[in-house]
Order: sequence, then C-alpha cells, then structure tokens
Amino acid sequence: MSCKKLSSLSVSHGEETKEKFMYTSCVIPRMGGKAYLANWLSGFIPEHITYVEPFAGGAKLLFAKKPSPVEVLNDTDNNLVNLYRCIQNPEKMVKLISFLNETPYARSVFQSWKYGDETTQDDVEKAGRYYFLCKASFGGDVKRGGFALPSKGTGRNPAMTYHKSINVLEHISKRLQGVTLECLDYKDCISRYDSSKVVFFVDPPYLNSEHYYGMDSFSQEDHLALAELLSGIKAGAMITHYQNSLYDELYKGWHRFEYSSFKGSHKSTGESKPVTREILYTNFEVKQKSLFFGN
Repeated sequence: MSCKKLSSLSVSHGEETKEKFMYTSCVIPRMGGKAYLANWLSGFIPEHITYVEPFAGGAKLLFAKKPSPVEVLNDTDNNLVNLYRCIQNPEKMVKLISFLNETPYARSVFQSWKYGDETTQDDVEKAGRYYFLCKASFGGDVKRGGFALPSKGTGRNPAMTYHKSINVLEHISKRLQGVTLECLDYKDCISRYDSSKVVFFVDPPYLNSEHYYGMDSFSQEDHLALAELLSGIKAGAMITHYQNSLYDELYKGWHRFEYSSFKGSHKSTGESKPVTREILYTNFEVKQKSLFFGN
C-alpha cells in the first residue's frame, strides 16, 4: 500500500483526561502497553473488515475500540495466549475466577510459583498462576520483577488492584467472544492475514529492551526485518514506537503522528515527570474518527 509523505502531526497531553472505556484495565500489565494511548490511537483506525494485532500483549486497543467483523490477537507467549483462551471460554473463565479469588496476594505464593519446581498441566491453573505473577510482579515484569509491595507514600495497593482486577474478567470474556487467538511468529501472522481488507495494529517490543524480554528478545535486526515485511503488505498498518531516529528512517514516507505525555513510571514516585513521545506511523491516509465505546 503506497502513500504520500505527510509532515508530522503532534499532539501534546499532560495528565490524560479519562475517557469512557468499556474496560478500564488491561488483562495484564505489559512494558510498552498502550493503555494511555488507546483513545488517541483508536481515532486512526481505517475502514476494514479484519483487525489484527501481531504483538497482542495486553491488547488494550482491542478492548477499547468497537468490535470489528473479524478480530485476531496473536502473541508468541504461550502463557499469555493460554490465559486469553481460558478467559474466552465461559466454563474455564468461571473456574479461573474461582482459582484467583482463592489465591491470596502473598509473597509466599509469589515465591513458590516463580521459583519453585512445582508445575501443573491444567490449563486453568497455568493461566491463574501466570495471571497472579503478572499482577504481583513489580512493574508487571514476570522475568525480573520482585514481589510488588504497597507504596508507603502514594497509597498504591497492588493487593487491592489484584483482587479488583478479577471482577472484570467476566466482561473481558464477553469481549473476547468471536476473537481468533493465535500463537504465531509475527511474520507468520502478518503473512497469513495480509489482505486489502485488513488493518494491522503493530506494537513490537521497544528498541534496546532485550534485557526485559529475555529469550523472547526483539533485536534491532528484528525491527529492520519487520519494517521490510510491512513495506510490502496489502493491508493497512499502524505501528507505534517511542521517538527515535531509526524508526523515522525505517518508516520514512509513512504518515507520522506524535503523542506527548508524562512518563507513567514516574507517577507513583513523586519525582518530576519527564515528557515521553510516542510516534504512530501509518501506511494509509488518515481520516480521524472515534472507534471508542460510548462515543
């Protein structure tokens, strides 16, 4: 899909005004998650039949936008995809909620499931353990994060957040009905679903974040390969990344939009809030409109 180069458009945001989402939180927290961008991003989604996220993660945009005729969430994380499948299945969802409600927010549980040798073959228990570790790990970092403690100064209470999050799983299950769940390499996903009636929302791991993703690291060479793949597709594509010169070069000629906000990781510390810039690149001309629930 070809397009004429546009000059960059910039939107500056301070403390983001809360919009009416159908769901107010992601299923799980993820580094680089787009919860705070969902309102802004939804306005760029073009007309389409099929909506695909090759790097689903927390899938905040899918949960914020209106349903499409066909929707696909893809991720290479088997634990994440299993969690989505259990939430999607009404019978397993009920069992999952029961399992989570019976699981105390406790360091002993965290250490046992993260460092212990005990494993389970039950899909629901696997999903429950993974969900708990995501919620109980500092910063949502299951690989490196320690047990998330309450904040003495801000009132942040991860135990309460964990238990409240369980209450929305039934609503999330309803939203996931009709969504196809895949566990493919992003290249296979994009190649399999590429069509002129498709829009891809592409949210790859950030550059230089290999230490966070470990075995699932996404190197600079992967970013180059992704750009090459997207340059030849028939579908519409939206790709987001923090501002950097490599991405500006890789997606030169695409339409470029900028979103500025305070960096969220500083909000709970009382430190000064540096401005962060997220860039959206699209391979199609944009007619902004709202695809938000309640709008």
